[in-house]
Amino acid sequence: MEKNIIELITPAFFVLAFAELFWVLAAKKPFYRYKDSVNNLSAGVFMQVFTVFITVGLVGIYAWIYEKCRLLTLSDSSWQAWIVCYVLADFFYYWYHRFAHEINVFWASHVAHHQSEDYNFTVALRQGVLQNTFSLPFYLPLAVLGFSPFMFVMVIQINFAYQFWIHTRLIPKLGWFEWLWNTPSHHRVHHGRDPKYIDKNYAGTFIIWDRFFGTFQEEEEEPIFGIVKPMTTWNPVRAQFDYFRELFELSWKTKSWKDAFAVWFRPPGWKPRDLGESVIPPEIDRKIYRKFDTEIPVALTVYTILQFLSAMGASMVYIEFKKELPLSEMIVLGFYILWTLRNIGTIFELKTSGIVLELVRLASIAALTYVYPFDFTRVEKLNALLAPEIVASLPNLMKVTAIGSFLVLGAFLLSQKRFFSVKGYSTKAA
Repeated sequence: MEKNIIELITPAFFVLAFAELFWVLAAKKPFYRYKDSVNNLSAGVFMQVFTVFITVGLVGIYAWIYEKCRLLTLSDSSWQAWIVCYVLADFFYYWYHRFAHEINVFWASHVAHHQSEDYNFTVALRQGVLQNTFSLPFYLPLAVLGFSPFMFVMVIQINFAYQFWIHTRLIPKLGWFEWLWNTPSHHRVHHGRDPKYIDKNYAGTFIIWDRFFGTFQEEEEEPIFGIVKPMTTWNPVRAQFDYFRELFELSWKTKSWKDAFAVWFRPPGWKPRDLGESVIPPEIDRKIYRKFDTEIPVALTVYTILQFLSAMGASMVYIEFKKELPLSEMIVLGFYILWTLRNIGTIFELKTSGIVLELVRLASIAALTYVYPFDFTRVEKLNALLAPEIVASLPNLMKVTAIGSFLVLGAFLLSQKRFFSVKGYSTKAA
């Protein structure tokens, strides 16, 4: 279970995303927006950071069921077993995915994936941090049937990797291929918020599940992407947990204890009678529809680009070298990665709190390098990539970068005639 296919092919994901970006820029197609793409990738990083601490426990549960409850022992060397495992895993994924759209508590774990109002390869990486936790019970029959934890982990990763290429607007319908396989056309429908497209095409790899269980919808006109109640924030923390907050509020406010419990298991949009009408997805007037967006000064755009690239670089180090880092450094690095991405989201909204917290973050990094003995020379893989003197200088580079960023952002803030408003953003047409 040491192999991590997703980590191995992550560079290919980014190469394809950049290729798609250059293609749409050359063709002058509005398929990418900077802030939305950053928000998508931030969600992907959030999932990867949390996955480090969650996956071991989830695989442990699967392994325990496999050891104690399996009916058969299927060999990892049997190609027939691999094929059957993949097909069954995709079948169980269909049912988790369907539940994730039709039951509130499961939707809360999955909704982050659907919040983007764009549709491109970065959306594939936008995942819910609790999605794996909520999906695990659906896969446990594989353990009972006798598919090993190693085979299960590998198959799930391959299934996830397959779904990357279907998140694009550039690939048209693919003829006969669409009868069996999930394709970009089918999955565009799944991400649509038009009433006829909602709760359709749940497939991972094989679209036959939707055809068989009555949830298939052909793509007619291109969908309007996103969720019925669009997210009007770039805050990646809210993107992950805001729907849980909404469910808690509904459960707390209703006077009916039955409804307080039922709200978690009703479909999205359902409300207790004493809290108003349930939400019915409305038809969308394409002539007046506008995506959520915000405007920020050019200086802040450049600043957020540089900080985002730094956060992505740190996240790559975190993912690649996590097994060699001491637990304390893993926790500190993961915390600062998530804090950086959270601050970028609030800066996108020109919130005073976001800029102040960013200054606090930068100051704390500089202070931390003085009191904590960061030592990256113990990371063998890092030493294999970089010269020893560069590895030894990384803590000092962190300090210099943090101080420099603090001075630049502080100077920008002082150059303004006033602080940005607490509310911050104002929407504009995309």
